[in-house]
Amino acid sequence: MFESVAWLAAALAGAIYLLSPLVVRSTFRFFSRCSFTPLPLERLPERISTEFRRRISQFAHLGFELLGCFDCGALANDTHSYMAYCCNHRTNEFATVLAMITPNGLASYVEFSSRFSNGGSIATNTNGILPLLPGNPAIRVFRFAAVQEPRALLQLHRQLTAKYAPGLSALGESRDAEIQRYARMLESIGPRLAQDGYMKLREAGDCFRLTWKGAIRMTWLGLWPITLVRMVAHRQAMHSELNLLRTHTVAAREKARDRPPSSQTGAA
Repeated sequence: MFESVAWLAAALAGAIYLLSPLVVRSTFRFFSRCSFTPLPLERLPERISTEFRRRISQFAHLGFELLGCFDCGALANDTHSYMAYCCNHRTNEFATVLAMITPNGLASYVEFSSRFSNGGSIATNTNGILPLLPGNPAIRVFRFAAVQEPRALLQLHRQLTAKYAPGLSALGESRDAEIQRYARMLESIGPRLAQDGYMKLREAGDCFRLTWKGAIRMTWLGLWPITLVRMVAHRQAMHSELNLLRTHTVAAREKARDRPPSSQTGAA
């Protein structure tokens, strides 16, 4: 009997792995254009407005100015996204709160990001959901879902930029073009994945569809037990990164403490 149950479970798992890419490929859409509509906080859905007000206040205490709140529309099918976008014009750092309404409910996260003259970017966020398709290699993303306090997240972001972009200054945007920075990043996802063979632009040009390569990867990475293995590996990687940052910080403090005071010379 147990053998029969085992065979049935194996057959069911095999069917899920074989049929799921077919379903995902036929239903998934990623829209090729972003339309960011400015909205005042009072016109946002109540839950999102409450979250944005809280985060905007926290960002303001960290030196960030609100650039605006936006209705981002549907970035993918069956979703609707909203964003609060802020900038520290002194440091050229950007702070974002992104909220997405999905069939599974509301998901939101905070992110700090910086763009550099070498074409690279660093983003540090609280998003605990791992991507199912390859990310942009020019954007190094660090995800710390357990760090929910913006001040602590910003400190981590600055430590990471010092480590991975030493000597590089963050680039800003003109005040009228700042939101376009985010739009350019989102609109580059589809063409990049299409170039790598994971998506294909529909003939109408309005959205990208998954290829079989993209559908299989996207589906299998989201199924158990692969999703569990990925999550455990990611948590270990981020934990190691935090430990390295702490070790570097302690070493820098000890070095500064042990450094002899500079000699002062001058005429008596």
